[in-house]
Amino acid sequence: MNHLVTLDARAGELEKILSGVKTMLVKEFDPAQTSALSVNPGDNLYFLRDQDDSAVRVKATVVRVLFITQNEEDLAHTLKEMQPRLQLTEEQFNFWSGKEHMQLVEFESAHKISVIQVAERKPTGQADWIAFEATSQITQR
Repeated sequence: MNHLVTLDARAGELEKILSGVKTMLVKEFDPAQTSALSVNPGDNLYFLRDQDDSAVRVKATVVRVLFITQNEEDLAHTLKEMQPRLQLTEEQFNFWSGKEHMQLVEFESAHKISVIQVAERKPTGQADWIAFEATSQITQR
């Protein structure tokens, strides 16, 4: 499966990913939802610089996914432990540490690709990833 992911331009996430400093993202997770939309090792991530951008320029491959819930662990502690890979800003840290459930998605091989123009139906924020099978499902028609 492929996932269209909106990044935080103010935090310089795309640049951190391309430089290899940032190798993990946080994704909101609802255990009540179907696992069909879940992220798995081997999936591809396609990155949008921010929610106003409609051009995908970078792709990476998921290597590991950790499911974390507030009941099992202190989320703030886990985020601090993973901070070298996450590279969260203070604002992002505060946003994510207040969530009940999350996925930590580790990726590798982030690289530039030929630009893909995304249609209007795109993620609207940090927690919204769009799953798709073929790029034709997210491109402008």
